[in-house]
Amino acid sequence: MKTTLFTTVAAFAGLVLANPIAYTGEALRSSIIEERQGDGTQNYGQKVGACQQLKRQFPKLVAYPNAPLYRFEQDQFWSQTCRLEPSCVFQPRSAQHVAEALKIIVATNTQFAVRSGGHMPNPGANNVNNGVLIGMDGLNITKLSTFGGVEVAQVGPGLRWTQVYDWIAPQGKIVNGGRYSPVGVGGLLLGGGLSYFGSENGWASNLVQQYELVTANSSILYVTKESYPDLFWALRGGSTNFGIVTRFDLKTFPLVDVWAGFVNTDAANIPKLLDATAQFVAPKTGGSLDPKAAIDVTVFFNATSRLFSSTTSIFYNASVSTAPPALVNFTKIPTTSLITARKRTYVDFVTETEYSGNRNFRQLFRAASQKSTPAAVKFGYDIFKSKTQTLRPIPGLILSFVYQPLTVDLLRQSRRNGGDAIDLDPADGPILGLIINAAWNNAADDAYVNAWCKDFLDTVDARGRTAGYYYDFIFLNDAANGQKVLSKYGKGASLPRLRRIAQRYDPQTVFQRLDGGSFKVSTQ
Repeated sequence: MKTTLFTTVAAFAGLVLANPIAYTGEALRSSIIEERQGDGTQNYGQKVGACQQLKRQFPKLVAYPNAPLYRFEQDQFWSQTCRLEPSCVFQPRSAQHVAEALKIIVATNTQFAVRSGGHMPNPGANNVNNGVLIGMDGLNITKLSTFGGVEVAQVGPGLRWTQVYDWIAPQGKIVNGGRYSPVGVGGLLLGGGLSYFGSENGWASNLVQQYELVTANSSILYVTKESYPDLFWALRGGSTNFGIVTRFDLKTFPLVDVWAGFVNTDAANIPKLLDATAQFVAPKTGGSLDPKAAIDVTVFFNATSRLFSSTTSIFYNASVSTAPPALVNFTKIPTTSLITARKRTYVDFVTETEYSGNRNFRQLFRAASQKSTPAAVKFGYDIFKSKTQTLRPIPGLILSFVYQPLTVDLLRQSRRNGGDAIDLDPADGPILGLIINAAWNNAADDAYVNAWCKDFLDTVDARGRTAGYYYDFIFLNDAANGQKVLSKYGKGASLPRLRRIAQRYDPQTVFQRLDGGSFKVSTQ
């Protein structure tokens, strides 16, 4: 891993950094070459009929436990909690491969899961026990094209954003993609997706111009706002309810150097960080009114050392050499290391997020929202600080409490760029997205950590209702199993429409009954 100043704050928070995932085409080719030397069947019975049929039809693309390809696919999961035991893995190379596989899976009534980057930490969201895991790594197209007079980047769901940016940035282009380099393309876009360019373009999904989609009956559809307007709307935030996306065509825009980096603080200076954050999110005067500015604020708590610390990404989409007024308050905070914010390339900045690919921990996300006001910033942190005082000293446990501003400009741009199933009303903005992330070592602590995180955000919600801060929205990409995400879209109006669309394109409810996933229209 490239050494960065962000590595310093990760170590300070107590994180053990892992080697970055080998995402290169050469690593993938090597895994396939090794796979030809053995498929794992010598030690494991072929327990699932679908696996047997897939193996006969795609002998080089299907593997059983202990085979190199199987191990490669299992190693892609960010959270240890998601490393389940599929009966076999299938690594398609085309939409046609996916369509043929779905015929077998549906005919045999076999449970399956689809994994893009594997960053969603919800058990069962992207893996399966005793079924077929479809690993999308082989769907890794990168191609510039045009669609409807607009230049688009055709990208596969098996890519991580670091691969997309490394490919497209040298061409002077960029897309409205993820903020963290190891995150997968597919899951982020199907959940809506937050981008550093969000206030200028909306959700990451709002610049998707076309989807290549394999439906439950193995049809391959090219979904646009003209060809299938209902599906086009639903795929923007509607998750894995409608089929398997095998290609995204993303509108490009010119890339310039940015002013961006990280600010790392210790516990003593977290109040100053909160003050800067409060000033940034202030609805009528804050830096968030500048659509080129973005922040992502994280406060850590180490359950072993009982210490707090923080890191904040600050970003400005312009080639300036000094801190812009929207972000200058963050540069005045005393830090534990040099502030890395400076004029630089976008790729150089995003490289600092490699730490988020650490796969050594058990992980969880849980999300909530508040109305974005200066008082709400301190309100959430005060509850976090109070709740951590009663937390058990769980070995290796690091809690991260995150503030993600959803600006009025982001909400407006999401509608200007075609709308989506999320359908947040700009009149309700700005909104402050909240996340609790936990990383820990031992399976024996799973129930306690999950219960603590749920209780924490339940408390934030309950007290927020009383104080007038609560906002009824949960961001899908950061939500936990069991959270009612889709029912909150469009103030409740989107879910009935999503259900009708799912029924229209999947009348046999394949993606409700057989596909895992966390946020199904049938359970929301």
